[in-house]
Amino acid sequence: MKTLKTLIAVTISLCSYNAYADDNGDLETRIAKLENNASPSQFKNSQVSLYGSIRPTLSYLDNGQENSWDVRDALSRVGIMASTEFADGWSAIAHGEWSVDIANSGNFGKARQAYAAIASPYGQVGIGKQRPAQYTLVAEYVDIFNHGNSPYAYDYDNPFFVDNFVTYKLVTGGFTWMAGAQVDGDSGESGTDIVNVGVGYDLQRLHIGLGYISQNTLDSNDIEGDNQTLGGVVAYTFSNDLYLAASYQEKQYNYDAGSMNKDRSGSTLDTALAYPFSDDYTVKLGYFMFKDGIDDNTSADYNGFNTTLEWNPVANVRVHLEYLDKNFDNREDDRAVTIGFKYDFNLTWRD
Repeated sequence: MKTLKTLIAVTISLCSYNAYADDNGDLETRIAKLENNASPSQFKNSQVSLYGSIRPTLSYLDNGQENSWDVRDALSRVGIMASTEFADGWSAIAHGEWSVDIANSGNFGKARQAYAAIASPYGQVGIGKQRPAQYTLVAEYVDIFNHGNSPYAYDYDNPFFVDNFVTYKLVTGGFTWMAGAQVDGDSGESGTDIVNVGVGYDLQRLHIGLGYISQNTLDSNDIEGDNQTLGGVVAYTFSNDLYLAASYQEKQYNYDAGSMNKDRSGSTLDTALAYPFSDDYTVKLGYFMFKDGIDDNTSADYNGFNTTLEWNPVANVRVHLEYLDKNFDNREDDRAVTIGFKYDFNLTWRD
């Protein structure tokens, strides 16, 4: 059972522990902590967790032309994760996670993750919709805010989940090695649309991550091209729990002959700071910058900052107040003041 618990913990975290990751890491860490309170499972050598995170927000929005109030959703979701050890050091894993649209009709069903995997002493192989290495090892460490578009620069043109995805992950020593390929027979060269590799290194409070993506694309005339992205992150938690992280990516947009588009280079920068100044309160700050490499007035380039105050009365409840300022080069700026609520829950069964 010790081996099973280790594999489950590695699987649920998906990467080394990041105390401030908001989109996934914090919820799954709590799931792992709740193992000791789990109920017995009817399946031998198995564990099943039913979890969720409900995240409604109320925002005052100013886009330079009009002001409005709007109820939105900050990536609410429910999910189920199961694992069964079938041999010494070998486990079968299933994970499904679906969004809940609190902002509108409360629709349930859009998949965030849906995959099965085999974990062994030689690594883990998964098939289905999954997190790419680029998010798990790089972007997650600056994804500490409560907004559905965080990280604000990475969000514009980079993957959070990839469907039709085959992945491999190996954790050895302080290193996490990941590789994945999207295999879709309906499009792309030889059916492979995305290739993503990455490596992360963790030493006590330090995390360093690198990731590379090659992705096939089509322009408006269905002429093929490809994007190449190389990115990295450095994150560190100081002894007083001050957390600092910075992620930078260079992206090359390449187009084949005949395309109306020109080759260009872009970049993303996301930074994050978090400081818990009491047991219940945390202040967070971020600066971000996106460049798409377009030199005319069609460019979507922007930069900005956000600041957030969080109140966590108990581990699974959060209330936050955020100010976001987003400045565009070629259109009106966006500003928003948001009040949000987050409630996490978990039920775990094990043998």
